[in-house]
Amino acid sequence: MRASADKDCSARVTVIRTNAGAIKSITAEGHSSYAASGEDIVCASVSTLMQALWVGLEEILKVDGLKTERDSEIPRMGLAWDPSIHGTQLLSRTIARSLEAIGESYPDYVKYREIMEK
Repeated sequence: MRASADKDCSARVTVIRTNAGAIKSITAEGHSSYAASGEDIVCASVSTLMQALWVGLEEILKVDGLKTERDSEIPRMGLAWDPSIHGTQLLSRTIARSLEAIGESYPDYVKYREIMEK
């Protein structure tokens, strides 16, 4: 059974773009509260995409200077990188669009936003 949706019961995804539009960081935090822990397909989808981004940047592209932030109590995972590194934009745009699609499909459970760097 789904948990009740309210503004405090949602995962938040934030994508930061440079003035030129390149993605330089993605952060996901909170619980979607779509279902009970261990049964929440929405939360699992967001977590899986963030893990795929981390593996892609760290192990496949071998991005130097990758900044990671994790907090299992919130939960929170943030990744930041130099957007000029070859391959990072294709990967991060794919992940960001996938996270946005989850937010569109489950708007009461995932809040997606993009911020342009000032």
